[in-house]
Formats: sequence, structure tokens, C-alpha cells
Amino acid sequence: VGGDRQIYVHVHGLDIPIRVKEEAYENQRWYPLDGFSKRLLPTDRYQFSSEDGLIDRTRENIRVPSMAWQWEGDWHIETVMNGEPLDHDGWTYAVDFPATYYSTKQWTSCVRRRKWVRSRKYCAMNSWCAIAPLHKDPTQEPFIDVSVGGQSMNDNQGGLQVWAVTAHGRVMWRNGVSSISPEGSRWNAVPMPPSCEVKNISCGATGLVWAVLWSGKALVRTGVSVNTPMGEGWLEVESPDEEVKLSQISVGVNSVWAVTADRRVWFRKGVKGEAAASDELAKGSGWVEMVGDMSLASVAPNDQVFAVGVDDRSLYFRVGVTAAELTGKRWKSLQAAVQLSRTSSTSSYVHVRQHHSTASLNNSSGSVESIDWLET
Repeated sequence: VGGDRQIYVHVHGLDIPIRVKEEAYENQRWYPLDGFSKRLLPTDRYQFSSEDGLIDRTRENIRVPSMAWQWEGDWHIETVMNGEPLDHDGWTYAVDFPATYYSTKQWTSCVRRRKWVRSRKYCAMNSWCAIAPLHKDPTQEPFIDVSVGGQSMNDNQGGLQVWAVTAHGRVMWRNGVSSISPEGSRWNAVPMPPSCEVKNISCGATGLVWAVLWSGKALVRTGVSVNTPMGEGWLEVESPDEEVKLSQISVGVNSVWAVTADRRVWFRKGVKGEAAASDELAKGSGWVEMVGDMSLASVAPNDQVFAVGVDDRSLYFRVGVTAAELTGKRWKSLQAAVQLSRTSSTSSYVHVRQHHSTASLNNSSGSVESIDWLET
């Protein structure tokens, strides 16, 4: 989420560029007097259609999804079908449109089609690319949170699950995000229970989704699967402390970590993300308080946990997290010496602030280590 409260996507440079081949099938029907003609029957498919004939694919109406894409060349006819070369005009023939097509015309050939192709390339590598807002006026409903997950869902297209929250408390799901479509295609509004406004959302690697409400409670998305990535419903989860609201949550594979308004850190036991279709395993069985206060926590796809300190805003990670012990053992601080300018360094400043934060955590837990992490 940018400073303008809009969503941006950053695609790292890849060895193989992202290319998509657009296709349009030109369809014609044979008439006794006219021969093959672009004049089709009312029950036929579009003159230019998708392969199954259900979608209008008029070439002039096919455009690049955004300014991040560029065309590579013009439309041209593909002269190969299933590895077999075709004539220069690329026509294939069949008895009717839904039938099997052949490279040569036969006496039973009543229809023909040929495939037009044009490639487009994603050109916004290594830069932030803005995603189209929900409304023509971006300030009408800005975003306040976004989460990306679903990396381990069984999807051969490299699909990702992108969930976002608007300033109106609505939850949005991004359709069509994949390795060949990093921007996705459109936002879908997710139905919410009455009087539920969301402030924070997190999607794990398995597609499991948790959300925090402004009321301080949490919601868990149920029915998430490859076939229903948006899920089917919501379950309510109470805050770990009746007097303190949940403020932030993060989902891993088999773990959910949360931070309450008083900066206490909590672990949700009994969660199993790989069985997200099960309501009980998606919801878990209870909250366990962790030692040490943090301002926010983040769970990686391998269930490793990072957190940001309350006073120093420094980075910590959880030592000893394994599949058998998802809560880990202790917090370890990462001291990052950051060069703010060419003439000054904040190394000593960071060290002093880190010392105060570590001392604070040691007073509460006695189990914090510190290591240097230099930024180059």
C-alpha cells in the first residue's frame, strides 16, 4: 500500500521475461453459392472468438491490461496446428465449429477457422506498478491493508491469493493473479457478516485467511480451496483478552500470530493451514501468550516469525521455530546499521536504541539474544 493508499505491485527481474500470447480465432461458414464467408448463422459463434467460441475476441478490442505491458509485433496468422504445418493462410476445416479440425479441406467441411496471435510483454520489471483503483476517483475508497499468500496451493499457473482491505472496512479479493499476470484482472468484493468492518488481513501460504475487525475480534475465512480460492464463509474468533482488542494478525502455514492493542504477542494453537477446508483446523483451538512485547508480527511461509520492537522499531525474529515447536524458544534481535546519508551514519544511534529495546525485553523475558545485521 503506497502513501496515496493505493495498491502497487513490484515484480523482480527474471531471467525469462513475462510474455503472454493473445489468441483470436477467425471463423467462417461455407455456403453453396458463396463458398466460405464471414457471414455466419445466428446460432454460430462470433466472427472472431476464443477457441471454444464463447467469448468475443475481436482483435481491435483486445488491448494490453495496463501501461506495464507492451505489444511485441502485430497480429499474425499461426501456420502450425498440433505440430503440423498449415498452408500460408492458416485455415483448418471441420464439419461444424465444435467438431475436430483438420489441416485439409474435405467434402464434409462446412466451417473453417484460423488462429491469429499477438504477443505482449511485461515491461515494468524491478519497479512499482500501480494497480487500478476501485473507483474512477481513487480517493473515494482507498486501501489500508494488503496481504499476499497462496504460494503452496495446488495451482499449476503459479497463482497467488491477494486480499486487501479498504478504508470502508470492505474486504477485496484480486482475481487472476499468477506468474504470467502479476497484476491480476479485477477486484472482487467479499461478502461480510453484518456490522463487521475489517482493519487488517493476512493470507497464509496455503490460502488460509484471517482478518482483524475494528471491534477487536477476528474472522477466519472458511471453505478456501483451489476450486474456491475466495472461500465460502466467515467464522468469528474472540480476542485473547476480553478487555484488550486485537490490533494485527499474521498467518503462516500451521500457525497464526497476533498482537493486541497493549502490544502483547499471541500464538493461536490448533491451526493447520493445509486443511483450510476444515472449519475447526482453520479456526484453531485457543490463544497462547508469548513472552515479550512487540508492535507487530509477521509469519513467513515456513512459519518463521519476525517482529518489530515497541520502542526502537527494530527487527526481531523467533529462534527455534520448527514444525514440532511452532512457538519457538526466544526472540533474537537483528541490529541493522543503516546509512541515512553519504556524510552521516546511524550505526551508533541504532545500537543505542537496540540496547534499550533489548534491555526492556530482557526485563520481561530474560531470553533475548542480539546479533549484528549490516545493510550494504
